[in-house]
Amino acid sequence: MAAPDGPTPFIRMFKATGSLRLIYDVRKRHNEQANDPWDPVIPPIFLDAMSVREAVYVDEQGVPLHFEFDLDDMRAIHWVIYASVQKPVAPEITDPSTGEILVPRRSSTKTVPIGTIRLIPFPHQPHPRQGGIYVGDRLVNAGSLATEVDPNRSGFVPEMTDEERKRVREPWCWPPGIERETDLHNGQEPYMKLGRLAVLKEFRGRGIASQLVQTAIKWIQDQPDLFDPLASNVGFARVESTPSGGQLLPRWNGLFMCHAQEAAIPLWEKWGFKVDKSLGRWIEEGIPHVAMFLRVPVVKRG
Repeated sequence: MAAPDGPTPFIRMFKATGSLRLIYDVRKRHNEQANDPWDPVIPPIFLDAMSVREAVYVDEQGVPLHFEFDLDDMRAIHWVIYASVQKPVAPEITDPSTGEILVPRRSSTKTVPIGTIRLIPFPHQPHPRQGGIYVGDRLVNAGSLATEVDPNRSGFVPEMTDEERKRVREPWCWPPGIERETDLHNGQEPYMKLGRLAVLKEFRGRGIASQLVQTAIKWIQDQPDLFDPLASNVGFARVESTPSGGQLLPRWNGLFMCHAQEAAIPLWEKWGFKVDKSLGRWIEEGIPHVAMFLRVPVVKRG
């Protein structure tokens, strides 16, 4: 695939719903899903996101295909960045004796997805255990940290637990889970989780990842109340303050978190994220990860 020669890359956004889990087959690639092109049940933008994630995480990094789609995909906001690329249709024909071009090369311009990222609103599952080994979001070994793991993953497709089914039906569950306090998080403050950042190999080093991260941050920064729960939705007739003056209901105040691959730490640091050393390291699909946090100002409150 040639580098983009045409217009500046553009970004599209998609808000997922819980119905994705019912129709997306984790055993199949994005282009094998049962999707009618005239009446798609799986939004094409999401399939474009999965095409990039499969190329990066499955093909490059060896993550099993059936673990690439997860429960958070159903409630996340997804962004996909596209670029126009030139693809040859027919080669040029030259005169063998003179080298003169008899028929010029023909090419066509096609818009293709080249990068993606997702934002997951709170609440979140507890942070992974330090030194833990996770396969398909399941803790399989809580012992000493390993550098790689391959527990015969090829045929395993995780089923939803009762608690996961409840989360799908009720994206906001009150009260939120209390996590352990860390160096950069008090264990209670709501945060937005960025993840599944992926850019096709041939398009890296051109600021594509930065554009995706900044787009996602600015989008929620401009509407910070979007995921704050309503009092009526969690059984309160009115909102009151606690004796210490804190808000009874959680409120997002500009905190982001990501579970970054250890090799990508410098990249996330470039955008202002800091490693939470108290959470240590753990393994996801054979890849070492760390937790990183970023605080941004909240632009406005609705």
